[in-house]
Amino acid sequence: MPGASGTRRRFSPTMVRLVFAVFVLQLLSSAAAIFFLRTQMLDVVRADRVRQVIDVRDDMLAAYYDGGRGELAEFIAGRRGSAADPTVFIALTGKDFAPVLSNLARAPRLAVSARPVQVMVHRGRQSPDIEGMAIAGSLPGGETLVVGVMNATDGRFNLAFATAAGLTIAVAVLLAMASALVLGVVISRRTHEIAEAASQLASGNFGARLDEGETGDGFDHLRLQMNRMAERIDQLVSQLSSVSGSLAHDLRSPVTRLSAAIDTALARVDDPAAIEALQAARADADGLRAMLETALEIGRLEGGAVQDRRAPLDLSTVAEDLIDLYEPLAEQSGVLLEAHLEAVTVTADRELLSRALANLIDNALKYGGRRVMVTTRAAPGGGEIVVADDGPGIAPEDRERAVERYVRLDNARTLPGGGLGLAMVAAVARLHGGALVLSGENGLIATLRIPR
Repeated sequence: MPGASGTRRRFSPTMVRLVFAVFVLQLLSSAAAIFFLRTQMLDVVRADRVRQVIDVRDDMLAAYYDGGRGELAEFIAGRRGSAADPTVFIALTGKDFAPVLSNLARAPRLAVSARPVQVMVHRGRQSPDIEGMAIAGSLPGGETLVVGVMNATDGRFNLAFATAAGLTIAVAVLLAMASALVLGVVISRRTHEIAEAASQLASGNFGARLDEGETGDGFDHLRLQMNRMAERIDQLVSQLSSVSGSLAHDLRSPVTRLSAAIDTALARVDDPAAIEALQAARADADGLRAMLETALEIGRLEGGAVQDRRAPLDLSTVAEDLIDLYEPLAEQSGVLLEAHLEAVTVTADRELLSRALANLIDNALKYGGRRVMVTTRAAPGGGEIVVADDGPGIAPEDRERAVERYVRLDNARTLPGGGLGLAMVAAVARLHGGALVLSGENGLIATLRIPR
């Protein structure tokens, strides 16, 4: 019978951390890709500018070798050929003539080199200095030729790249967040499916199985192992039920024959002492039969062998019927049995719930004090049946053991019983997806919680 599942959160703190980690990793990977792309593009632009400088220098040298210094000076002053490019600057200097400049206010001071180098270009008072790349060389006549290209396009390139990078990062953030959320939802949904199946198994529904996928991932492996575990548990429970049934059949008959023999002996003896002894033996036989039935019932409850008979019912109605049943016994025992009943509707098995409440009331009358209060009330997600007494109660360190089978605390060993009453109540609570909670400082407060 499936148990009620607890409150499920789609995103637990662990899942939030996982989603955030995936988001950060994707964002960092996008940023790294953008940085790498920018570096590669800058390298390409720098290489193109170097080739442009070399090409312009070769044009100038060709003009020089064609017509000498005069031809080169006219070529530069007239801005012919590659000198017409507004980003190109040229300076021709020598000791015996004034410098010939193109797109320059003064010639840059550069050492003769084989490769272009970075240089600041001074274009005049009206224009700010700008970075450029230039190469200086010596001509056969002793002149110095400086040829370069301004980096004016770098600013526009950086601006365009920054805009593109901003858009790329924005898209990457959205995609990273979306993919992280999708991943989180998928993982959360799959883990909740597995947890739900585990909850079904824990509540005794050993027929619960998970759909096995064919992707071969870790979730499929986990589903397969969960199903194998459920099948093995189902087999073991079935074997246990079979053994329990055989044991019940084997023990019930001797106990019945023992009771019949005691009844026969009671009818044939007249000695008061013998009659008293036989009556005590009959009481023990009845107690043994009750213990056997209760133990078998607990086994069936915990093994999921009880048919699902749950239906909507009012806890106050169940409690009222049990109080009417136990009132004569309470009066005979000198115990005041009181009730404070609030109508609360839950989905439960009426027979099992009645037996659980009967065990709680019987336990309070047997081990409690002079007053027992039965209460029904609403609770978050369901309802509660509370049985409180003013007896000695149970020490906090013993409350966990008190709901185990065959456990009898020291203060209960002198009274009849098999240590199965609270264990039966706890089994019924678990079957319904609820719990039995023991508390109280002056007496015992037993709270049976049943989800709605």
